[in-house]
Amino acid sequence: MWYPLLKLCGIQIPRDILLEILGPSKVYKQVIKEVINFTVAAYVEQEALKVRKDLRIDQSYEDLEDQSEPDGKFFFESIIQLKESN
Repeated sequence: MWYPLLKLCGIQIPRDILLEILGPSKVYKQVIKEVINFTVAAYVEQEALKVRKDLRIDQSYEDLEDQSEPDGKFFFESIIQLKESN
């Protein structure tokens, strides 16, 4: 899908081996989670936002996996809650 090597417990493992051992659904779900978390964290840092830890994604992982394409753009909708400023 996206990466030739994926990390599992900090160890880089070739994608084909992970797919064989864990199955595509689990591997893609983990990759999608990492992409979303990284992207949202980068946006929050760039905008200097103070946010709560809870993050909500409106789409299911299955929908996100279905809409993604190798080497294509990846879109998702997320809701982050800002902390109240005093």
